[in-house]
Amino acid sequence: MKNLMQGKKLTMKQIENSFGSNICRCTGYRPILDTFKSFASDAPKHLIQEIEDIEELFNVKKICKRTGLACENECNDCHTVVQNIEDNIDMKLDGSHFYKVLSVDDLFTVFKNNPDKTYVLHGGNTAHGVYRLETPDMIIDINNIPDLRVINKTSTSLVVGGNVSLTMAMETFEKYSKASDFEYLQHLAEHIDLIASVPVRNVVETGGKKTSMTALEFLDFDMRHKIIYSVVLPALGKEYEYRSYKIMQRAQNAHAHVNAGFLFKLNGAGKVLEQPNIIFGGINKNFLHALDTEKFLNGKSIFDKEVVKEALNRLDNELLPDYVLPEYSPKFRKTLAEGLLFKCILSIKPENVNSKARSGASILERGLSSGKQNFETDKNLWPLNQPLPKLESIYQTSGAAQYVNDIPPFPDEVFCAFVLTTIANGKVNKIDASEALKMKGVIAFYTAEDIPGKNVFIPASAQEMMMISDEILFVDKNIEYAGQPVGVIAATTYAIANKAAQKVYVSYVDVAPEKLLLTIEDVLRSKDESRILQMFNSEATNKGSDVKHVIKGEFRCGSQYHYTMETQTCVCVPIEDGMDVYPASQWVDLIQVAIAECLGIKNNCININVRRLGGGYGAKISRSSQVACACALVCYKLNRPARFIMSIEANMQAIGKRFDTRQEYEVGVDSDGRIQYMNSKHWGNSGCSFNEFHSPVSGEAFKSCYDNSTWTYQGFDIKTDLPSNTWCRAPGSIEGIAMIENIMEHIAKITGKDPLEVRYANMRSEHKEALNPMIDQLLENADYEMRKIAVDSFNNENRWKKKGIALLPFMYPFGVWGQFHALVSIYARDGTVSVTHGGIECGQGINTKVAQIAAHTLGIDLSLVTVKPTNNLTSPNNFVTGGSLTSESCSYATMMACKELVKRLEPIKKELGNPSWQELVFKAYSKDVDLCARYMFTAKDDIKAYPIYAAAIAEVEIDLLTGQHIIHRVDIIEDVGRSMNPEIDLGQMEGAFVMGLGYWTSEDLIYDPKTGQLTNDRTWNYKPPGAKDIPVDFRVYFRRNAPNPLSVLRSKAAGEPPQCLSYVILIAICNALNSGRKDAGNKDLWNRLDGPATTEKILLNSLTSKEQMTILLLNAY
Repeated sequence: MKNLMQGKKLTMKQIENSFGSNICRCTGYRPILDTFKSFASDAPKHLIQEIEDIEELFNVKKICKRTGLACENECNDCHTVVQNIEDNIDMKLDGSHFYKVLSVDDLFTVFKNNPDKTYVLHGGNTAHGVYRLETPDMIIDINNIPDLRVINKTSTSLVVGGNVSLTMAMETFEKYSKASDFEYLQHLAEHIDLIASVPVRNVVETGGKKTSMTALEFLDFDMRHKIIYSVVLPALGKEYEYRSYKIMQRAQNAHAHVNAGFLFKLNGAGKVLEQPNIIFGGINKNFLHALDTEKFLNGKSIFDKEVVKEALNRLDNELLPDYVLPEYSPKFRKTLAEGLLFKCILSIKPENVNSKARSGASILERGLSSGKQNFETDKNLWPLNQPLPKLESIYQTSGAAQYVNDIPPFPDEVFCAFVLTTIANGKVNKIDASEALKMKGVIAFYTAEDIPGKNVFIPASAQEMMMISDEILFVDKNIEYAGQPVGVIAATTYAIANKAAQKVYVSYVDVAPEKLLLTIEDVLRSKDESRILQMFNSEATNKGSDVKHVIKGEFRCGSQYHYTMETQTCVCVPIEDGMDVYPASQWVDLIQVAIAECLGIKNNCININVRRLGGGYGAKISRSSQVACACALVCYKLNRPARFIMSIEANMQAIGKRFDTRQEYEVGVDSDGRIQYMNSKHWGNSGCSFNEFHSPVSGEAFKSCYDNSTWTYQGFDIKTDLPSNTWCRAPGSIEGIAMIENIMEHIAKITGKDPLEVRYANMRSEHKEALNPMIDQLLENADYEMRKIAVDSFNNENRWKKKGIALLPFMYPFGVWGQFHALVSIYARDGTVSVTHGGIECGQGINTKVAQIAAHTLGIDLSLVTVKPTNNLTSPNNFVTGGSLTSESCSYATMMACKELVKRLEPIKKELGNPSWQELVFKAYSKDVDLCARYMFTAKDDIKAYPIYAAAIAEVEIDLLTGQHIIHRVDIIEDVGRSMNPEIDLGQMEGAFVMGLGYWTSEDLIYDPKTGQLTNDRTWNYKPPGAKDIPVDFRVYFRRNAPNPLSVLRSKAAGEPPQCLSYVILIAICNALNSGRKDAGNKDLWNRLDGPATTEKILLNSLTSKEQMTILLLNAY
């Protein structure tokens, strides 16, 4: 942020726009954006006042980077380094040769002297690009060549040097777009804003060779030993119209589905005066110019309806999209390209277009994000119920927080990397690691044959909850999925380990692509009963007789990658009596028993320590055991410290994800939409094992707040040829809630009733009693009825943009199970307190809540309490951290341990009268009072299963020519009981909703049907929501005056219910689509829309086509 604002005054909009490269799974961006926008030149006073400087908040002195001493004033520039380079640099590196050249001539001298060597030009791009690069023979830094940074403007052209950064080019275009005949540069600037992100644009150059040619000639030119010296942009008179578009799967920092650029020279009547440029990217590698369409339009008027109609027909014939996964379908990309030409034509003279068609002329415009939060807090209870930042926040925001990968390197440490299968069935024929083992720095390669114990990372014999089947560590017989580890490399560096893993040759036999079973539908078609396990059955207890409508349907929910910032990782260190293990895991006990089983050693030889995770969301419940066992194996075999950090590609290929789900249903309802009977079946894709069952959880959530007495519903887990899927934030419940709410929407459409009326008609009375006032409050806060009218009015007036608004209430069934430890120690000399517990800090703020409970129960200041890392000595056999259960359970255990300490201290307190805390504990110590207490929470304690109520309203807008969408506003109300910490719960609610938003819109996993490999396995092609994908207006309310009677803490879990609420986004999108489909002539009452509603799904579901465009054109002008 400091670098962004160096020497600049930025607006809130500019600052918000700069976050394109930042991904956040925890908070949902809103508080981060508010913090940074407080530094803007136009920030409102209330925003500035709400933000505190971390140095001031925590009394941290700023250190001058030049002197190393505390800063006495604002010396923002005292650490600026000015680098003066007068000579070329020629430096031999390990495996490569580095050159820094100061002129173009120097660069070509290097080329001349090394004609056959591979090279990379560094013009700011020091990181990996779209593809991982092999280490080149030469690395050539061209940043100090002044000729390549020239910007020169004349009356006839603008010349931009080939090494001018995209940011500088963008600023230049904005500056000169105000000049006569250069107005089109504003469109270029806006297009650059869609490329990558601010940090990337700050270093990536516009070009990179020296001859004169057009851009199209350049695309077919051999660029070896050449650079782009400059780009020349000509002046274009008022008769030219230029437009460009980039349509992506999210708002920022994503590659295009389709790019398009259009340049027309027109007279006042719209006649095309010369052959135009109609250019597309993303169609196929050999297609750029729509030549036939260009030739046809030359000399014709683009305002002539029949001309446009024929142009779209000709373009349709020219566009022949390829289909290379994970890109979206040819039909989508063709429709999108045609829509962009149509959008361009509408935009040239929008004032001449009739009002209904005019909406197609522009792209969706997003406003500045904002948020409101409303909650209660009782100061008499503080620090309990106090809205506080996380205790770790100072360390996290300053970069001092230690994660597993921050553990300092150990002497003689090795790094690990998996060798993965590339096919999903068959057998391993041969493994040849000889080429890898020849590499400098490679230490060893281990396979199943080298495992001293049992070849498992999930041992069913341990009888861990949900873990009913063994899962093998390395392939020994049959391959179960693409991405399955066949072995592990150990090497001296991370880079060498991962490079060596790619050099291990694996051959296969008995491969049968035609027998791959990747989807639920594949297994159902195969009729292989061994792959189908029924795990849930609920029979109707009665049946209604007033059946007016019989409704049948299907529904599909997709999968989701957890996308933790920290991939699966572990550090293992050999010690005299066993091994110290530092895993990124949500389940310490499973790691302990799995490593012991794999290595054939005793459980008490394994010492496990977890301080915090860089994100969990279920990804590190059981899947972390795979990496931990492999890392422990290497450590054990070599008797050396081992570190395993999975690359994102390996992490996405090898590790399971959220269960995707299929449902089939038949419902009989009366005229009011009340369910008379229901028959439903749902299936969850388990991947290659039945561990971490899905269908019972989704079946339980399916009931939600409704009367299920007339329902018969069954749940099945399905075994497929994918990595074993695992629990992911709100596992089963988000799918269960979506399934029943899809049915409620279906009933409403068929019966013609308001969806809320249908829901009320089917609610159980006790749930309706709780939800009714919450919904009424939400309706009032959100001005729902007036906005519904406004949405209908908007849709009636616009053909190519549509809005949708939806309301979703539900009940989240919160269960209690497992064992959770807490140990509290008081130090006699100063009265400070340390707590360690069995939960894992994953970013959810568990340590802060535990500290608040401890301080509140002991009656001391929060500053006296610290929470130590979790370990298996003080928390043996502890249950997993997950399901929003652990914060409450560990807080309860801490409270009970503190109450025991208070009980022990009470006689001393009476003896001393009114002592200070420090006097009290020291006197107790001197009297041999035990100042350490522990407690283990179980389901027998005073926290019982309870319902969590919530509701949400969402309003969206979609573009029927591009498939893009904007979420204009979301209002959420949730029953959190009496929150232990409203600030933390608020962050959990917003973060969960935004993660769910990604699940229902942009996050799509695409597998190759021939190999079973995941094709979008990195940040380039898997896109969770970014900062400009969240609701523009995001409002959160806590239910008032509703302490939880079923918990002695009076709180309720807050982290997972809002993810279930996110289904409201899909309903709103579907409502918007219904208006578009109606305009397209569709008369179906029901439109099935499965998740995720990607740009492809929205566009194709809208029924947009060139025919629809031309039908409207007949009345457009």
